[in-house]
Amino acid sequence: MSATVKNPSLIPMPEIHKREGFRKYFRVTSIRYVVQGAVLAFIVLLPFTGLFRIDLSTGRFIVAGYQVWWSDFFLILPFWIFLISGAAAIYSVLGMVFCGWACIQNTLSEFVDFLVKKIFGPQKKYLGLDTLTHTSQKSSPKVGIREWSVFIVVVSLISLVVGVVFAGYFIPPALLWKDIVTGSNLYQTFWVIGGISAVMMLNLFLIRHYWCNWVCPYPLWQHFFKSEGTMKVAFDDARREECTGCNLCVKSCIVDIDPRDTKNFTRCINCGECVITCEDYSEKRGVPSLLTFHFNGVRVGKDGKRRLNLLSPVVTRFVLTGSFSLIPLSLFIYGIFTYMPFHMTLSQVPGHLDLYSVRLSNKTPRSEQYRLMEVGLPGSSVNWTEKTISIPSGSQVSIPLKIRNGQVLGVGIHPFSVTVEMVDKKDKTLRQDASYFLPPSGNS
Repeated sequence: MSATVKNPSLIPMPEIHKREGFRKYFRVTSIRYVVQGAVLAFIVLLPFTGLFRIDLSTGRFIVAGYQVWWSDFFLILPFWIFLISGAAAIYSVLGMVFCGWACIQNTLSEFVDFLVKKIFGPQKKYLGLDTLTHTSQKSSPKVGIREWSVFIVVVSLISLVVGVVFAGYFIPPALLWKDIVTGSNLYQTFWVIGGISAVMMLNLFLIRHYWCNWVCPYPLWQHFFKSEGTMKVAFDDARREECTGCNLCVKSCIVDIDPRDTKNFTRCINCGECVITCEDYSEKRGVPSLLTFHFNGVRVGKDGKRRLNLLSPVVTRFVLTGSFSLIPLSLFIYGIFTYMPFHMTLSQVPGHLDLYSVRLSNKTPRSEQYRLMEVGLPGSSVNWTEKTISIPSGSQVSIPLKIRNGQVLGVGIHPFSVTVEMVDKKDKTLRQDASYFLPPSGNS
């Protein structure tokens, strides 16, 4: 994928304007930091709000206390289709922005890079596998045991926090805290938190951007939706002789590419660090920046300001893919309103022709009462152990249903159905059909 349009000399470059007042802070990199912080805070706080959790024992999602089963078709499938189609609409216009703006791996790796600069000196120093793909740089001669100790302690604490947070996605946070305080199930808790923390520590010490640049498959999926019109960092080749070779753009690049290389690079995550660096340097020189964000749907007017071409191919594609994503979104909303807060199965007990079992599962975050009814058989032939039952949150029970032969039922097949309704929500009912077979001998 070319880093510029087909004719690089025609890349529209906006006029440079001195940034004053609030405009000094309203920059693409500032907005990116806010987005990264918001995504990070969302992921950290989500399991402790009780809004989302994964129950590994049952393979179910817990959303606001409600169980979402894979059988909840109109919730699971439309949700994922909406995410995929919505992401495709964004990536077709903005490129690989997920990596640079929302990926937790990249956010934490950038933070560790920041720590490296602060602890080991202003010159960027690569650690671990990053040294295989980045230009090696000597560390400051002042680096010693104290600096390494501070770095190891800080990264270890970050890894521990990550371990606790991600453990909260699989173990209820209240139970997790109780186990830590009381010491109960401490062995299991230690292995869950310790295992996740160890993996993250290995990642932050050794892997970091190497994973993003060479291993992670997600950038390939984002790259699939890029086109010639997708937003990219563009270099004004027509003014290449004006470049002073300061290499500030290269030094600021997170993924270690040269933004001035307009031939082909697929790893650019549109973070904007190089663009802002070039703008600041060019502003001091009083000339327009050589780097800018560009996609074919944007034009620059005579006044030097960017304007959006609503009929451009890239905008049209965004509208079409975005409109398509409204279809699964509508189905997902429909699934929310038709969500069944309990599950029912009616089955015959093996080896007993006259004994059935009704299994009820309460998928709500509170205790609920259910009423059971049978239709199709004479009342005197049906024996319920109980017809109204209370089930705690997230639990399931089995209610026996015995059919008495007597002289009421004749030989043959007798169809019937069992209906279960929530006492407080009579519109929430489930029904299942079955049949009872009475053999000629009359013995069950």
